[in-house]
Amino acid sequence: MSGAPRPPVEEWTRSVAEAPPPPALRWEPTAPPSRRRRHRLPRGAETETIFTSTRQAGALNPAIVSTHPPLAGPITGIDMDTGQPVSTDPHELYEQGRVSSPNVLIMGDISSAKSSLAKTQYCVRPVALGRQVAVFDRKDQQGRGEYMRAAETVGVPVIRFARSGGTSINLLDPRISATSLDDAGDERVGQDRLLLMVAEHAHGRLSATEHYALRAAHRVALEKARGERRAATLHDVVDALYDPGESAIPRPHLARRGIVTTERVTEWALELAMDLERFIDGDLSGLIDRETSEDLDLAAPLLVFDTSALPEDSPALALVMALVSSFLAAVWAQRPGRRIIILEEGYHTTRLRSPGTTSVATVLRSLAKRGRGIGLSFVTVIHHISDVPPDSDAMSLIREADIVHVYQQSRADDAEQAVAQFRLPPSVFTTLGTLEKGCHILRIGREAPRRVRHIRTRLETWMTDTDEAMTGRRVAAPEDASSE
Repeated sequence: MSGAPRPPVEEWTRSVAEAPPPPALRWEPTAPPSRRRRHRLPRGAETETIFTSTRQAGALNPAIVSTHPPLAGPITGIDMDTGQPVSTDPHELYEQGRVSSPNVLIMGDISSAKSSLAKTQYCVRPVALGRQVAVFDRKDQQGRGEYMRAAETVGVPVIRFARSGGTSINLLDPRISATSLDDAGDERVGQDRLLLMVAEHAHGRLSATEHYALRAAHRVALEKARGERRAATLHDVVDALYDPGESAIPRPHLARRGIVTTERVTEWALELAMDLERFIDGDLSGLIDRETSEDLDLAAPLLVFDTSALPEDSPALALVMALVSSFLAAVWAQRPGRRIIILEEGYHTTRLRSPGTTSVATVLRSLAKRGRGIGLSFVTVIHHISDVPPDSDAMSLIREADIVHVYQQSRADDAEQAVAQFRLPPSVFTTLGTLEKGCHILRIGREAPRRVRHIRTRLETWMTDTDEAMTGRRVAAPEDASSE
């Protein structure tokens, strides 16, 4: 090999040992050059103090914030444990897949503020979002319904039913189907079923011959009105019962043999016709025996059906509620949209039953079954589960609700029933008895229940005030209510 000769090993070792040690290395990290201009806090902001509490700061816990469900429509209230906003729009919740049924139940003791929730969250707020809302208003508030102020807020008239001077809905309005089966064979409430309900209220349970005479009179009434290019009314049905034609005989061969004559059909129908006169000339006239009132605008954003002037448990109340429900279902089936029906004092529907098999609750549940097809959410307001018979259609409406607001249940048995019915944790039992006014337990679908405090604007506080009769104090509407 060529090159300089290698030094002896001993000399190389001695030179390494005598060499001075290298200088100590020091690591001094430096920040990478920033491509952005560094923003500094304003003078004094570094030392600014923010006061809070453990309850408020709980909402900053990542474990709580990350598990909070998304908002669904207008803010209903505040979660009393996390401070987070809570929303319960039934259509939004259904769209998010958090509920399988858009129906709502609100229940609680008297003066627990459950109606305030119905008037705000399920009435005026949905209207502001373009929904259509219909209300069955049963509560008498100094001679008028409790939803009068809600109607004033929205700017629509109240549809008032009374024995004189009120709105009328035609039992045989052409917009209501003549039969209770649609083209697909699905059941609905049609003119035939409503007419039977009226007949049973007037006459009692019908015999086979009376039932046949009624069906024949209904058919003749529709044919007569169609020929005259007008809507049939109950007057036409009663006229056909009094004076049946040859077409009312069940079979032609019965007429040929003289077995059944028109005189015989008149005998079948005579007592029924006389009892139905009550709805034409008697104490129930003017409600369902005329053509539908022209001022009934079913396209209005808010429909308040004020039935507070009709007596409790009266056939007039039952018939009006059944007719309005069927009327709405028939009209809404032709118009797409999102709707809400609020049923105040829902337990009354189980008492409003004809002597036969049809009750208002049955009619309402039939409407609720078709709810998804017409974009309908049913909101039922009651006091306690014990107010509703367990085997009734009204109880079925309650069981099918997937959005449940439970206000104070001061009686232990009522609280126990609520816990069992809605699968609430046992710890909620004590909470239900001590809830403050305006606070409730909310259960949405299969989600964990939450304690919620309902919140209202100043306008909504005025709109939901019902203490005027007790306090003698009239609360004026906020002057700047329109800006809220």
